[in-house]
Amino acid sequence: MVQFSVPVSKALTGKRFCRFSVTHHTVLLAGSRHGMVPVSTAQDIVSAFDRLEFFFLTGCARGVDQSFREALSRAELGDKTFVACAYPHRIQRNLEACLFASCVVPFGVTPKAAPVRRTLWMVRRASLVMLFPDDPTTGEWGKGSAVTFNAAVAQLKPVFVVTNKPPALSQSYRVLPSCFQGIVSGYWVIPQSIEEGGRCNDED
Repeated sequence: MVQFSVPVSKALTGKRFCRFSVTHHTVLLAGSRHGMVPVSTAQDIVSAFDRLEFFFLTGCARGVDQSFREALSRAELGDKTFVACAYPHRIQRNLEACLFASCVVPFGVTPKAAPVRRTLWMVRRASLVMLFPDDPTTGEWGKGSAVTFNAAVAQLKPVFVVTNKPPALSQSYRVLPSCFQGIVSGYWVIPQSIEEGGRCNDED
């Protein structure tokens, strides 16, 4: 189990931190297929999760997925990485980069529907999500990133979102401005506790 502590405003909540835990060590690295993560940032994020003994999930698309695939390959973390492919023809290039890859979309799913099925498959198997959703061509969240985010919060998975447009407030989760490991600023989106000892607990 890995615990995260997110500073909060004591003036508003009477607490200094929101602490939450994930029960297994798998992070989904995802984002807009039109965006990119700077090389040094992607490498630093991968290194930080590796130090926390996480395994890695990412997709087969260009953009943010590609940024993280390249960082994982450079870090020689192929033995801790699974690239979930929407189409069989994308497997080989990841194997050549020494990253394990497989098509996770069932036979018969249409090519148009395949990316969504792949995304839902990844979210189900992740314990938390690191998401770069902004589409630089529009300034809005990419459609695939919105699917990732909505699936994660529906399944009570914490999400760290790096975005210029923070998620809308909701009664089902908290949105907390934060900085991940001193690397990148964004927002933790943390599902509300559904019972005592649940996913997120305020502590002094």
